[in-house]
Amino acid sequence: MIRSLSRGLDILDVLNRRDSATPAELAEQLEIPRATVYRIVDTLVAKGFVYQHESDQRLRLTPKVRTLSDGFTEEDHMANISRPFISKITEKLVWPVTLGTISGIDLIVRENTDRSSPLAVEQFTIGYRMPILETASGLCILAFMQVEQRDVVLATIKASPTHGKQTRIERIHLQEHLAKIRRDGFSVRHRPRKISDMTAISVPIVTADGRVRGAVTIRYARTSVRLEEAIENFVPVLRHGADGIARRVQLHIDRQLKSLMA
Repeated sequence: MIRSLSRGLDILDVLNRRDSATPAELAEQLEIPRATVYRIVDTLVAKGFVYQHESDQRLRLTPKVRTLSDGFTEEDHMANISRPFISKITEKLVWPVTLGTISGIDLIVRENTDRSSPLAVEQFTIGYRMPILETASGLCILAFMQVEQRDVVLATIKASPTHGKQTRIERIHLQEHLAKIRRDGFSVRHRPRKISDMTAISVPIVTADGRVRGAVTIRYARTSVRLEEAIENFVPVLRHGADGIARRVQLHIDRQLKSLMA
């Protein structure tokens, strides 16, 4: 990477995290010459990404910086956040792990470790869609949704000509199942496959504001691990990863709100 570009990105990163800084503070934190900071800042100011307030002479980001992330959705950001966390889960448990979110009436694979797991019998592409009620992830997210939001999703599924068959599960039975998932803190679903029957265990990603943002799910061969053993050994690791993702997502949300209120 071109050094000046790299340093320019470093300056934007520091200003994003600190809200403001003087050229001297930037030079000290990044350990680069003050003259270099001035030169790069002059370019960022000229391009409209940074401004220096007249009252305190501190450097701050302008709203134009937000255009750098145009086309980068919340789901993309969440997938980016989740990558190191789900990778660590697979490093520890070996089995493939997936980050899933709900979009409309589908469960969508946002990120996974299928390529890095030697035990991934089948590999799902990013963006792969599945019926919500037929996945551990979808059921897990539904269970932790606010009631009003969940009712809207279920009503939409029922009205869908292609997904309506999902609601053949009696409503009372489904509500009982979702309540159990919420009590347990995870969902389990078995799927018959051609090569080997698979079991998926999913835990929710719930941010500090109480909203469920997605789910982290591990898939393993049903004959390889007893369900009781999988719950005992896998669920705590999944929860740790999901909590880490939730904290990072909440931090991102708080920064956005702070920026809007500034």
